[in-house]
Amino acid sequence: MLALHIFTFAIAIFLSVDALPHDKPNVHTIPLKSKSITRRRLSRRAIGTMPVEQQEPDIAYFGQITFGTGTPQTFDIQFDTGSGDLFVFGKNCDSPACEDQPKYDSDLDTSFSPIDGKAFAIEYADGTEAKGDSAKTTIVIAGISVQAQEFGVINEISDDFEHQYVGIIGMAFSEASSNEQTTPITNLINNKQLDNPQFSFMLGRDADQSPSELTIGGSNPDRYHADTLTFTHLVEDNGGLWKIPIDNCVVDGDELNLEGRTGIIDNGATRIILPPDDASTFYDEIVTAIDNGDGTYALPCEEQHEISLVFGGKTWNIDPRDFTVEIDEDDCIGAVVYDNTGSDTEWYIGSAFLKNVYTIFDQGNRQVGFAQLA
Repeated sequence: MLALHIFTFAIAIFLSVDALPHDKPNVHTIPLKSKSITRRRLSRRAIGTMPVEQQEPDIAYFGQITFGTGTPQTFDIQFDTGSGDLFVFGKNCDSPACEDQPKYDSDLDTSFSPIDGKAFAIEYADGTEAKGDSAKTTIVIAGISVQAQEFGVINEISDDFEHQYVGIIGMAFSEASSNEQTTPITNLINNKQLDNPQFSFMLGRDADQSPSELTIGGSNPDRYHADTLTFTHLVEDNGGLWKIPIDNCVVDGDELNLEGRTGIIDNGATRIILPPDDASTFYDEIVTAIDNGDGTYALPCEEQHEISLVFGGKTWNIDPRDFTVEIDEDDCIGAVVYDNTGSDTEWYIGSAFLKNVYTIFDQGNRQVGFAQLA
């Protein structure tokens, strides 16, 4: 997950296959994070609808996943399309980040099955590390049971992992897993439990109090204008990530015309990460921008800029409120930041952009679709 952690790091420095169709659609929709849940039975599986809560403001998007049977245990888990591993804090985690947090207890889980001799370990791009043991159990996401799902039971995690959630569910392809897990989405597809081999996100904006929603098994047509939906196929060398070609980037009407750029669609990321040289080219179009030297550029808070990304021949605009970000009183940065990610051509496209579109992750056809929000 070059994900939320990169942007938490940047801000801290600066301040801051297809399944067969059924007569009735087996599409499962959940808002991200809940305090209460209502369910109705449409077919053999339930659709769960939950009110929205996010790590404010627009920092992370997460929801509740249930682990185990016997005494099911439900935890807040971050949804991350930029990684491929699932983990949750375990009862033996004594790291400071685990203090006073709910933890998974395998003794209460009649479906728990340890994977002998297989440790769990992952390190994210910002240096955050999580370690523990690998196991399998039944999980429930959006009302759908995933049998024998492999996951990490965390015993140790970096001290700076301080969030409202206690785990991460990777929603990239299984090839992106650092622990050779098969992702829950892939398991559902392989088990032919979904109408369509897809999942979709709508990410809300805190300033608008707009909802966030995850749909598994397709998309929610009430959330977007279908006639605007445009798909872009993944590049061949995607490394298991949702990586698509970027046609162009437009800054206040000027096209950057950078060639060969790809975008990793990563809803676990808060900002948009560019290689340093590309970020310099980007901010050359904004005369008031000042490089802070820490991966961010300072901007006057009163300024509004028109920023757009072009995918599949279609231009998608970023709300100026999502680009000029106030991190302290009268202290703002641009949502485009830079980091040495190991590539001169890869951009990580986070929620600063994704809040402005409805996004369909089509695993069966290996493509990403964007549509105008309803």
